[in-house]
Amino acid sequence: MLFLTSLLFLIVMLRYLIFAGGLFLLCWVWKRETWEWRRIVRERPPKKVLQSEFLWSCVTSLIFAITGALVISVWEGGGTLLYTDLHHYGIVYAILSLFLMMLIHETYFYWTHRLLHAKSLFRRVHYVHHESKNPTPWAAFSFHPIESIIEAGFLPLIVFFMPTHVGVFLLFLMIMTVTSVFNHLGYELYPLAFVRIRLLRSVITATHHQMHHRLVHCNYGLYFTWWDMIMKTHHKGYPEFFEEIYSRRPTEKNVQILGNRVIEPAPTSPASG
Repeated sequence: MLFLTSLLFLIVMLRYLIFAGGLFLLCWVWKRETWEWRRIVRERPPKKVLQSEFLWSCVTSLIFAITGALVISVWEGGGTLLYTDLHHYGIVYAILSLFLMMLIHETYFYWTHRLLHAKSLFRRVHYVHHESKNPTPWAAFSFHPIESIIEAGFLPLIVFFMPTHVGVFLLFLMIMTVTSVFNHLGYELYPLAFVRIRLLRSVITATHHQMHHRLVHCNYGLYFTWWDMIMKTHHKGYPEFFEEIYSRRPTEKNVQILGNRVIEPAPTSPASG
């Protein structure tokens, strides 16, 4: 069990470092000047916040590894609905099961996220994640241990109650990681079509989640905006702010779209402020 946990910890950390580290280097280092206009919030987070994001993510990775080791142990004993034969339920089911997992996870994430915003839990648990008011990709796994356990709790919920192919399950974990990194990117890489085309509006972007970190009580979703729309927690100023980011290209504008309560581009010069 110790060996399995250690191996999974290395795998989870490697996955985190590849995606979070790779996108951090791409956006925050290599493309820093050319993509300046894409940065959602002008000021850069303090170095101590980046260090905190990384350290909490290490703790989260360990908790994810322990959960994974427990799931594998139960699976080996025949106690889960994981399967390896792709033809057992058919290829169509395997494909549909991926989307079903994402929908179930979206529901699980939205409502546990809302729960974590209850006053006592927010102050004692969820505030760790919200220390990143201007998050970077390193914040993707930056959770208090209790929140990490809640996040990891979705995995046994799936494998104990839903027939899932091992390959599909691993792909789902990859999508979950990539989504979390993109949501905390700090740069908006999605095109304007994501607020102008109805079908794409439901996909959560870095701008959408950045507003959550700044405003706190809105935009709770992970993959899609559906629950936010249903529960009226979707910030109505989101499309305008997304458009404002693109209005900075090729020249920046100090435009205040959502008022004093939210994200504002920093002045391009002392005189402009």
